[in-house]
Amino acid sequence: MAPSAWIREQETEPSILDVTTRIALIPGDGVGPEVMAEAEPLIDWARSRGHRLETVRLSYGADHYLSTGETLPEEAYADLRDGFDAVIFGAVGDPRIPDGRHAEEILLRLRRGLELTVNFRPCQPLPGLSRQGLHLEVFRENTEGAYCLQGSTEPGRAVDLAVHTEVAVLRLLEVAFARAQARGCALTLAHKANVLKHGHGLWVRVFQSLQAAHPDVPARGMHADALLCALVQDPAPFGVIAADNYLGDLISDLTAAFAGGMGTAPSLSWAPHRPFRCAVLAEPVHGSAPDIAGKGLANPVGMILSTALLFRHLGWESEAETVERAVAAAMRDGARTRDLGGSLSTAGMGAAIRDRLSG
Repeated sequence: MAPSAWIREQETEPSILDVTTRIALIPGDGVGPEVMAEAEPLIDWARSRGHRLETVRLSYGADHYLSTGETLPEEAYADLRDGFDAVIFGAVGDPRIPDGRHAEEILLRLRRGLELTVNFRPCQPLPGLSRQGLHLEVFRENTEGAYCLQGSTEPGRAVDLAVHTEVAVLRLLEVAFARAQARGCALTLAHKANVLKHGHGLWVRVFQSLQAAHPDVPARGMHADALLCALVQDPAPFGVIAADNYLGDLISDLTAAFAGGMGTAPSLSWAPHRPFRCAVLAEPVHGSAPDIAGKGLANPVGMILSTALLFRHLGWESEAETVERAVAAAMRDGARTRDLGGSLSTAGMGAAIRDRLSG
């Protein structure tokens, strides 16, 4: 199966390739605008290769919220939902807004409102980094679980609820099984059903029901704490890992360390059932990193590889592979930002990668 097919076959509608693709750019906060600046030239490059592309830059983030009180207005959200095909997102989070209200209302609303159930976080170490040959992928449910923002606080007591629905669990696990089958690798479900009997019990039941439909996929459930220990000891036996929102967040941050750290980690979120025109969001795994914002220290590799994942999702396999090869070539030639022991700035690393685009 072609690398892009396993993503696109999950959609109920084919990708629209004969019309203009509209992409919303939301740089956000902190280092978000700096890494976004390294993704935008790739869009221009894809346009030069014959793809009909339109981009619109949206200013929603901390500065906009502090000056207007708006996070993501309903009119803007509706336009994004119905008038765009994809979003490229930088990062949100700003110490001037300690409760993170604007971040929740922008990013979490996009994930939940657009029903971007699947969050795909691959880990494939780049040349010159440790763990060469490792190819590990985490599929994280993206809209529910402990990040549903339901709970309460009262004197001496606080409650955070985790909500899991069979619909969302099934959507995520169907994609994970399809990917493991396409790769011919093992699938592991991370859970804590021994303690979280209701929510994670649902995950185990759905997982077991899908095992019967995929007898050729080596699949097992594993307690998350044991899985984390096994990953640290030897990640090689793990091909695809599926998890709920909270555990998937933790596991994918650990696996990012195998590929050079958070700065190199890409992600793609999408709605496999495609309820709206806008059904995919690309973003690096790293956060807004306000402590290094504006200093040119951020690593743009995560953003650039996220853009490549978006190209693949849109069916542009040649462009996706070309960008990934350019990243690998730059790393092979010693291009590094400071987090990887080098001296290149954010812009310098982006330029080093673009210099190696070919094909």
